[in-house]
Order: sequence, then structure tokens, then C-alpha cells
Amino acid sequence: MEKGDAIVALKQRMTRVTPLQDEPNFATSDETIVRFLKANDWKYKDAEKALLSTVEYRRQTRPLTVDCQYCHTRPGFHSMRQVGFDESGRPVMYSSFAQASVHKNTVEDLVTHVTYLIENAKVTMNSGVTTWVFVIDWMTMGACNPKLGYNVTSILSSHYPERLGMVICVNISPVFHGVWKAIKKLLSPGTVSKVRLVRSESKIRQVFGTFFSDELSAWLLEEIALNKCKPLSRGQLEFWNPPSGESRHDPRGTLSYVHGYINQFKLEDAHVFPGHPKKHLPHPNIIDALSAVVAAVSLTPSEEAEREEALGASGRDDSNLICAQDDVSDDDDEDSDSDAEDGDDRLQEASKLKPEGSNAKPKSEMVSASHGGSSGKPMSKLKKWITR
Repeated sequence: MEKGDAIVALKQRMTRVTPLQDEPNFATSDETIVRFLKANDWKYKDAEKALLSTVEYRRQTRPLTVDCQYCHTRPGFHSMRQVGFDESGRPVMYSSFAQASVHKNTVEDLVTHVTYLIENAKVTMNSGVTTWVFVIDWMTMGACNPKLGYNVTSILSSHYPERLGMVICVNISPVFHGVWKAIKKLLSPGTVSKVRLVRSESKIRQVFGTFFSDELSAWLLEEIALNKCKPLSRGQLEFWNPPSGESRHDPRGTLSYVHGYINQFKLEDAHVFPGHPKKHLPHPNIIDALSAVVAAVSLTPSEEAEREEALGASGRDDSNLICAQDDVSDDDDEDSDSDAEDGDDRLQEASKLKPEGSNAKPKSEMVSASHGGSSGKPMSKLKKWITR
């Protein structure tokens, strides 16, 4: 079947589906139809099955109305937020684990927050823009869990196909690089090709300069530098507040994003009315701050110790504002012998872990794996554990 015929046929089939309450045109829009056909290699039946699954998913979850109560309950639970746009007009989301008040996440809380984030990012996308970009700064030990990363990625790729434009991971630790080596074997080549692991200052500046405007590049570089400072300033810790004192850097985002979307926010925008366009909502704690209901971040001594341990274990180098290490691209397998041996050891350890619900308990919450070793058995066991 030709592509044009496939579009017409699938659209006709989807007109028979009961429209969604909040977005009645979702299943029949040309944008949706094309995305699902493209994601399924233009195989009509596969695309129809996938789209029907997503329609039911959206019917049950009503993503346009999702709010991250995790952030409202505990300010800074998630630091990921939209901060601007790239040169192509794609929304850019930034996250630094140094700013997060919690370092042990679950699939549920991550999916909730990311769903809130990308559904609101969609509102800021001009006609012709269909994808978004993520910039991830530092990865703590708790975040380097292949099962967590794989399950979240699977949910998003299933229900938001052809939406991911690019993921740029900066200041990554060797542990995360090892985890990525394992996870990427379970993901589609298309998804893997969109991930860039960058660690050297020169490469970070080069990548930012290639894809981002001068405004966004400057904002990201300063934000990354400020989040490397120890201890983290209150202005950066409470990133939902505008700058105070002599600081001109706004941790909420670039000047254009703040003026266009945060300063224009109204409380009534938070309500979704069927048949009416959804309004853009910034990070939940930014809304709380604008509404004067956000609480100050207060960590107990044990939580502060956990925070320092997580940041310390992430491999951050406080001697430099941006880690000065060689760039590691996702297709670069020329690791040192010692790194390879460590990766094989981590993979062997991960392969011994049993799925949740078994009597045997993992020795650690963080499971990392790398390289795949000389045998396919450890990777096969790891894949079974991850996808359970």
C-alpha cells in the first residue's frame, strides 16, 4: 500500500473510534496518523494497532489533565523543566539531578512528570514542529537503573512515537555510560541515534552552538556551571523562583521563554475544557511560586547526606565548571581495558538479579551493565529482568 493510501485508509478507520473527551480530533488528525504510520514503517495494520492502544491509553489517563503532585507535595521532586527552544523551534527541556530534592525515582513518578512536561511542551510548538529536545545534566547513581530507564522509555516510545528529536546528556559518569551500553541494545536504532553523550567542555559548547541559539546556549552553559557549585546556592536549589539580588541568570529558563510563557501564565490556564485548546503550563513549582503556595525546600540531615552521597557518586568534578573529559558518543566502543572489565563485572552482577517478586533481593538498588561481555547469556538475562 502506498503511503498516501495508507494515510487515507488509517484515517478512515480511526473515524469509527469514539473521540477522546479532551482532544476529540487526536485519533484522526493528519499529524497523528502520519506519526504512527512512520513509526511502524508505514505498515498499515501495525500502525492501526499501535494507535488504537494509544487512544485507549489517553482515554484512561487523560494526559492533558495530568499534574505532577509529586512536585507540589515536595518542591523540586523533579528538576526537569522546559527552558526554551532550539534553532528549529523545538521545545528544549533541561534537568539537573543536582537540583532535584529526591534522588530515588520510580517509573510512576517519572512518567507522571514527563507526561505533564511534554503535553505542555506540545502547546508551545509552532506548526510544522513535531519533536522536542532533552538536555540531561549529571546522572546520580539512583538514576542509573536500566530497568527504570527502559520502562520509562518504552512507555513514551509506545504512546509518543516520532516525538523525540534529541537527547543530550552532559557531564555523564562512567557508570551511566555503562548503563547506556546495556539499555541501547534493547531500544530501536532510531531512538539510539538520537542520544548524544557529551562530557568535554569543548564538545558541549560545540553541540550547543550547533543546535541552539546564542541565547539558549548561554543560558545552558551558565545553568550547568551554577549547578556545579558546591554547596548549591538557594537560587539554584529553588529553581522555580526568579533571580534575586545581583544575579541576572533566571533558573526558570531563557528570557524569551520566561517572557512568552511564564510571565503570561494565568491561574485559569490550568483548567482543561473539552473542545478548547490547552494552555501551556510551566513546571508545577513555578506555578506554585506564582500562586504564592510553594513551600521552601527543607531537607533533614539524613536527606542532606543522601543528597551529597548521590551527587558525589555521580562522578561530578568540582574542580571544573564543566567536566573536562573526552567526549563519549553513543557509537564509541573504544573504552579502556579497565573500563571494559568493570563493565563486564557489572553486567555479570546484573544478570544474577532476579525479577521483582522473587525471593532473592538485589544487593543494590542501582543495577548497571556495560558492553555485553563475550557471551550473549548475561545480556539475555538482563533483558528479561529489565522488561518484566
